[in-house]
Amino acid sequence: TRDYVFDLDAPSGAPPALSVFGGKITTFRRLAEHAMDQISRFFPGLGPAWTERAFLPGGDISNGDFDTFLSDLIAQRPFLGRGTAHRLARAYGTRVEAVLGTARRQNDLGRDFGAGLSEAEIDYLVRSEWAVTAEDILWRRSKLGLHLPRSAIVEIERYLEKLRPAATTNHASIESPPCRNS
Repeated sequence: TRDYVFDLDAPSGAPPALSVFGGKITTFRRLAEHAMDQISRFFPGLGPAWTERAFLPGGDISNGDFDTFLSDLIAQRPFLGRGTAHRLARAYGTRVEAVLGTARRQNDLGRDFGAGLSEAEIDYLVRSEWAVTAEDILWRRSKLGLHLPRSAIVEIERYLEKLRPAATTNHASIESPPCRNS
């Protein structure tokens, strides 16, 4: 069921706590707006709801025409192959350009760990989606773990280990991916 129930606990003088029970991912926008309605009285400066017609990140595909978007991506980046291009377009939408950067050939994306998962994509996930572990990448942001052998997962963890020192000590490295086209 897509039904959900709110439990608002707002004791006098304490911050409110809103618990949500139920709901489905397909109704998350409506649920979120209803949740904001529930707590808006505690935040008088809160503006009106705005998400109903807002695009999700990467969802601003011209005319909402995914097939044309995918065809254009394949034409611009034929080295990806149809399967990888389709997966990337579905996962990132228009943000696929941030994943691919200036890559014009497969080698520009760095190592391919399998199933089309490249160093460039991992860099993007670490930089922009706060992925930290192979599990974050292979199970929480995709289901690529279904298609990779254990050896590839170990290699991904090793790659992430190399990224971690820079990511934890230098925030600028998180925002600026290394150039792969040199």
